[in-house]
Amino acid sequence: MAAAPREYFTVDLRGLRAALAGRAARDGVTESDVLRSALAAALGTSRGVLSDPANGSTSGSPSVARMKLSARLMRPAAYRLDQDARAAGLSRGAYLARLIQGAPPVASSANRVAMCTALNSSSEELAVMSRDINHLTQLLRQGSLEAAKSYAERHETLDRDVRSHLALAAAVLADLSAMRLATSRRSKQ
Repeated sequence: MAAAPREYFTVDLRGLRAALAGRAARDGVTESDVLRSALAAALGTSRGVLSDPANGSTSGSPSVARMKLSARLMRPAAYRLDQDARAAGLSRGAYLARLIQGAPPVASSANRVAMCTALNSSSEELAVMSRDINHLTQLLRQGSLEAAKSYAERHETLDRDVRSHLALAAAVLADLSAMRLATSRRSKQ
């Protein structure tokens, strides 16, 4: 459906501004959207009535129209947004959209190197644990319980260590995935 052309009209609210602002905030829409919907209802037409964007098509769908959003931020927050978006290789709008959709923030290149180094170190520790578990299994098969007890202390934290490693791997993979997504979007443009 093609968007209707913009037509402007000034309204004297005569004390209704607070109620209008409250209704818009409650519904999560703009004051203009509330006025358009009320006017459409009063005129008996469905034109101007908003559909709930949460119930509409997904943001990845080409049929979803883009909206311009203006936000006032304190200078440090705006600077951080610019830095983080640039580090992610995304526009500010694309970066904010990813955050709104629940994607983790993209790490800076310095953090990315540190995360990869930590992941490599954690992988080495898991390799040592794997070797220890194989040796422990052999000792238990042979009935060497006293020798197997030497591994007990090290393996008490095994669950925590593996979960920590998986969380680290997930963060690195999410960051790499975001980088690939940004690169593929830039190459399509």
